[in-house]
Amino acid sequence: MNLEAKCTLAEGFSVWEKAWAQLSFLVMGALGTVGIMLTEWPWVFPYIVIYWYGVPGIVMRHLVCPRCPHLYVYGDCLQAHPNLTRWLIKKRKGAPLSNFEKSLFCGVFILIPIYPLFWLVSHIGLLVAFSIAAGAWYSGQLLHFCKQCRVYSCPFNRVPLTRQASSV
Repeated sequence: MNLEAKCTLAEGFSVWEKAWAQLSFLVMGALGTVGIMLTEWPWVFPYIVIYWYGVPGIVMRHLVCPRCPHLYVYGDCLQAHPNLTRWLIKKRKGAPLSNFEKSLFCGVFILIPIYPLFWLVSHIGLLVAFSIAAGAWYSGQLLHFCKQCRVYSCPFNRVPLTRQASSV
């Protein structure tokens, strides 16, 4: 990777970017959890696995974060405090995500906003708040962060191929 390549996120994330990413994601997960618990609490356990374990235990520990130069080269992390992220990660990885890892990653991030909808429908206020938080997080990721990310093998990465080739 050429560290000289233009990456506006290379110098770190702003407080606004971190607040946007972290708060919208935490609010989405909390509202989804509460909505399920208020309707049929036993169904919250799969959501706990999907959201509350899936992100820190699978995505952060094994998939994207071990490959992220923002954490290792620049000492910054968008989704959590860098020290917490380094503690979660088993070991740094240089290989691209395998097809299985990409599928697992997509599965977690597709289920997070979809799974609680069935239970949130009966709580319109929670559904609206959840939809706003989910929309804020996914639009922030896909329309801003994923267009500048250096984890090129991530399925959400939106960096143009020409920029990827010039920074390898």
